[in-house]
Amino acid sequence: MRRTPILLALAALGIVGSPACTPETASVRVFAAASLTEAVEALAERFAGARVEASLGGSSELARQIRDGAPADVFVSASPEWIEFLEEADLVAGKPLVLARNRLVCIAPKGSPLAARGARDPKALLGHLGTDDRVAIADEGVPAGEYARDALRHLGLLEAFGPRLVGQKDVRAVLHAVERGELQAGFVYSTDAEIADVERLFAFDPATHPPIEYRAAALRGGPSPAEARRFLGYLQGEAARALLADMGFASP
Repeated sequence: MRRTPILLALAALGIVGSPACTPETASVRVFAAASLTEAVEALAERFAGARVEASLGGSSELARQIRDGAPADVFVSASPEWIEFLEEADLVAGKPLVLARNRLVCIAPKGSPLAARGARDPKALLGHLGTDDRVAIADEGVPAGEYARDALRHLGLLEAFGPRLVGQKDVRAVLHAVERGELQAGFVYSTDAEIADVERLFAFDPATHPPIEYRAAALRGGPSPAEARRFLGYLQGEAARALLADMGFASP
């Protein structure tokens, strides 16, 4: 069909046929903890009626980006602390929901001698590390790193581990550093260990650190508030909860 010059001009400006003009192509911008990468991808595929645009990373980094004006509709944090951080900035709309829980574990590269040596708890791990061996941990402020530091502190081992710890930007950076053999051990979530070719040495006693709790919240001033509310409703549904359970996350 022949187009008039006016239609061609409008098309060039993105006005004719723009995705934002049709409800079928509405989008919701979700900022989520890096440990939820595969979960968010799977949830996005099953969320009907809108496209999910996900930004993934350390909860601390994402929360600061939102505070500094990054356009986001929903924030899913790996700890309550960074939801509270945004609540204090009056950026959370409504009551956050508890989405899921997780476990903290220690991993080593596949075939690591640490497993054969019996590094079955934090104290044993420390005793079996070689002189130059180092342990990956998420940076300070990143939930996975804070849970690990809390656990080591509770066990009276944080100071002893101090010279061994190598900070990483988020829990997935820890996972990849260990999987590639760049570091001899690392602290990640149970669901992270499940998706990588690594040795799982041990799980931390949950009593040694605060509960690992994912919280989701709609954000004030987001580009798509209606879609944000709908996405949160979807996360509370049976289908989303079943998917998370299948991926190894504990129910809230």
